[in-house]
Amino acid sequence: MAIAAWLRGQPAVLVANPTAHSGSAEEWIKTARALLDEAKVPHRFEPTQPDGKTTQVVRDLIDKDGTRVVIYMGGDGTFAEVAKGILASRHAPEVAMGMLPTGTANDQGKSFGLQAGPGALPRNVAVIAASVTVGCDVGILEVEKDREEIHHDLFFDSFSVGLGAACLETRNRDREIVGKIPLLGAIYRDQMVYAGAVLRRFAESYVTDVKFDLEVVVDGHHHDLGHVLDVIIKNTKIFGGEWVFDPVAESDDGRFELVPITGRRDFGTKLLGTLRHSPVGLDELSQIGLEHSAPIIGSRFELVVRSGSPSAQCDGEELPKGDRYRVQCVPRALRLIVPREEVEPSAASSLPNL
Repeated sequence: MAIAAWLRGQPAVLVANPTAHSGSAEEWIKTARALLDEAKVPHRFEPTQPDGKTTQVVRDLIDKDGTRVVIYMGGDGTFAEVAKGILASRHAPEVAMGMLPTGTANDQGKSFGLQAGPGALPRNVAVIAASVTVGCDVGILEVEKDREEIHHDLFFDSFSVGLGAACLETRNRDREIVGKIPLLGAIYRDQMVYAGAVLRRFAESYVTDVKFDLEVVVDGHHHDLGHVLDVIIKNTKIFGGEWVFDPVAESDDGRFELVPITGRRDFGTKLLGTLRHSPVGLDELSQIGLEHSAPIIGSRFELVVRSGSPSAQCDGEELPKGDRYRVQCVPRALRLIVPREEVEPSAASSLPNL
């Protein structure tokens, strides 16, 4: 069996949160384990831990127990915690990461050709059993405030400053409030809460000036981004579960895409023109006068906030606000198990250390 070469005599480890989705995840985990057994993938289960401790658990599984295949089940947050654990270990180049996306956006899984949710489990488990792998770029992020580093992190999907991160803050506050109200928490949740936060923040932009000025350096080239709503640095192709800002972008090319949102019109154009299933694209919208700002592509980025105090996020987690952000792309630092059709000859590589 293909996965045996990665397992090296040790069972895979399935990492998931059995309390997620109001307890529904526990049944999904049972289904996933039954499917892994059926596919003859030996494995054990490890529940996620609160306060980011899952990362250390995964690191210990690799360094102390000899685990060489780690399967995450959940959303982009679980993906990030498991991936960080792999990269923090002494054996990252020897470890393959399987994906069973069941979260809200699932940018990583969808970017590599996987569908999300419990209904996709049979196919996604079959992909893991086949164990075709590809490298995935990783972002190193440094946040500075008053010339002192206040945060250091890795990201796999996206980092952004501006409106999107502000919406995330609002979503998190709303989710805390809604969760305390009986019945409402079961109805108004996940994407609905986020959509409500986006609409509220966007409406506020008509009343309060939420724009900010950035000086951006990309691979040594300077760009002045004045009075922008948002700036997103993207790794995986899909953003927010449904948007593709750059259709030729790849997650293993050693480059990221910096996507500026220059105003409400640009926001609306991108919202419609980059939607995966939209009947019109950016080119068609440009023909009727709806222009959009193009991505800036590179491997090293420095963002200096010249005015305003924009919020920041990475992989859907709030970050402390800084006045300078540095991002470096590490090519193909993480090895993912993906559908065979997602692998190209150029994907094979040696994996650098972080």
